[in-house]
Amino acid sequence: MLEVLAEMYPQADFFALFVRKECLPAKLKNRKITTSFLDRIPGAKRMYRHLLPLYPFAVECLDLSGYDLVISADGAATKGVLTDQHALHLCYCHSPPHSFWDQYAAFRREMSWFSRLLFTPVSQYLRLWDFSAAQRIDGFIANSDYVKNRIWKYYRRESTVIYPPVDTSAAYLSKRPASYYLCVGRLIAAKRVDLLISACNRLGRELRIVGVGPEEGALRTLAGSSVKFLGRLTESELLHAYANCWALLFAADEDCGLVAIEAQACGRPIIAYGRGGSRETVIGMPPETYRGIGNSMDGSTAFTGVFFAEQTTLSVETAIQRFEAIEGSFNPVEIQKHAATFDTTVFVSKFLSYVSQQSENRHKHSPTVVE
Repeated sequence: MLEVLAEMYPQADFFALFVRKECLPAKLKNRKITTSFLDRIPGAKRMYRHLLPLYPFAVECLDLSGYDLVISADGAATKGVLTDQHALHLCYCHSPPHSFWDQYAAFRREMSWFSRLLFTPVSQYLRLWDFSAAQRIDGFIANSDYVKNRIWKYYRRESTVIYPPVDTSAAYLSKRPASYYLCVGRLIAAKRVDLLISACNRLGRELRIVGVGPEEGALRTLAGSSVKFLGRLTESELLHAYANCWALLFAADEDCGLVAIEAQACGRPIIAYGRGGSRETVIGMPPETYRGIGNSMDGSTAFTGVFFAEQTTLSVETAIQRFEAIEGSFNPVEIQKHAATFDTTVFVSKFLSYVSQQSENRHKHSPTVVE
């Protein structure tokens, strides 16, 4: 998304808590990027999670004086930047932090007793600061309805949904997709790739996994002979993997789920956990279709995938078997059309319109001072 914003605002300056210059996209390499004092701490980029208690202080130390428009792309602390009184501050919120809001208990369970001892008071402080920072925002943009509801629940702030940009221009349809299933994403516990591996092991289906992460070793141990790890792929290699897969498997409870959109841009169906952002990016075929009550589409809805109800191996297995029974019902062209509704051009149009509206409202309601 930052690349798109950089193109939309070619004169804008960028601020960040940390920057890995070697990982910057080409469009950002020559832009002015100011980082916080945390970026200058030796080893900070490796242990950034342990520096979370310092994020509020670091982000408030960033000097944004003199800017008329501030856009914060937030998933943790950047919404807390301090701006001039006249500045319009709009926050594109990826999600209120899970670690000290809705998944607080789950995070604590995974910690040692000593870590829990520290995490409990720190998370209480971070919740208070996070809520306070959210009240300073002039306008919230949510990346999905799922996140919109979270913003209201934890911040009591209204928001406008604008889905993240996905460049669908290079995507293409394959004339003869292969018979492998595909999984794309970081190999971390929250992605529940273990469920996909276990299901494909038991069904004897080929699964190709794109991505790297700390769980890779454990997942390789779990994987059977039909599971292949592809590591990192180039953009063209990833598009080829999308276009030629039987379907994309997606087991995470995501706030939005861009991977599912990317696969649909290549006309491929999705088998996803039916919760979170997947309910918005994938048009799931209803259960009566699975049971043969309605084994063909009526033309009014172009379904793009199937959902499984639980994060269990059995639930994933059942969804795969249901998909294979009705795979002929999916139209790659219609799936691709659905993905186009999330294209970058749609994002740019909606985002600029929102900024313009917020700017007009601000000027309209600015008080007149008479001395």
